Amino acid sequence: MKANETVIATDLDGTLFYPKMIFSMFTRSNKKFLQRFIGDGGKLVVVTSRGLPFMSKIPKKLGAPCDFVCCNGAIVSVNGEVVKKQPLDPQKFKALVQDLRARYNPKLMLLNSSTRGTVMTRSLSSFFGSMAYFLYEAVQGVYREKTVRSDHVFYDEIERGEAYKMMFYVGATKLKKAYAEHLTDKLAQEYPDFSFAWVEQFIEVAPKGCTKAEGVAYYLAKVGLDNHNVIVVGDSGNDVAMFDAFHENSYCMAHSPSSVKKRAAHVLRRVSDLEETLYPSVDSNNPERKFEKK
Repeated sequence: MKANETVIATDLDGTLFYPKMIFSMFTRSNKKFLQRFIGDGGKLVVVTSRGLPFMSKIPKKLGAPCDFVCCNGAIVSVNGEVVKKQPLDPQKFKALVQDLRARYNPKLMLLNSSTRGTVMTRSLSSFFGSMAYFLYEAVQGVYREKTVRSDHVFYDEIERGEAYKMMFYVGATKLKKAYAEHLTDKLAQEYPDFSFAWVEQFIEVAPKGCTKAEGVAYYLAKVGLDNHNVIVVGDSGNDVAMFDAFHENSYCMAHSPSSVKKRAAHVLRRVSDLEETLYPSVDSNNPERKFEKK
């Protein structure tokens, strides 16, 4: 692949944000590689479950321009212009939330709004759960997102059609993480009007037809490039759709769960290891391969 004909479509948390750098956001090697790649005419598109309000931080910290596929494909931004916005259907989504609360009693629900950022429900959050989340947010540094804690705002954003993705907490144990993967498939069958994905102990809900793979496909059509021009990189269950859709050039992080890793064609340790693919001479004398083809 030539850099000026290539799109790198990468997940953020656990991927481009790996390892975490709470002040600089990016590791030096990732930043240096991506600045070189973009400077040579390549395109970087961030593909994330995070909402659009957070994205303004990324080009500033990276020192280079990039595009965005947010909320698992519900929002797409190209050259600073939002070219796709597909909110969750207010009535259907409100009914789904009520069903989930009645059936599974999730202790934490987080909504991505285009106007309010992240909105968290209060009513089902225990005191200790709230404190744990507060402490988690306190150590996030530059990765922290503005969060509103309010049931009223949560449902108001749904009613106004400003909700684009929700995630709810399943549990902290290894058993619960495994259950989240299983429950995702179950919910997808029971609620065909939505898209479901899992990340660690959370399950994500997006509008029907909104996955990271569909978001990348929409983006490629907008910029006039074919599927073979994209390299996709991720580490979690919500990245599997990208691995399936763009399998030949799919890369999974080495620290990913085995059920995710087996779906990608390649494994790497850092996003900057893609330099070996795009600039083969960089490590031509290095006997240690930084990524492997399975």
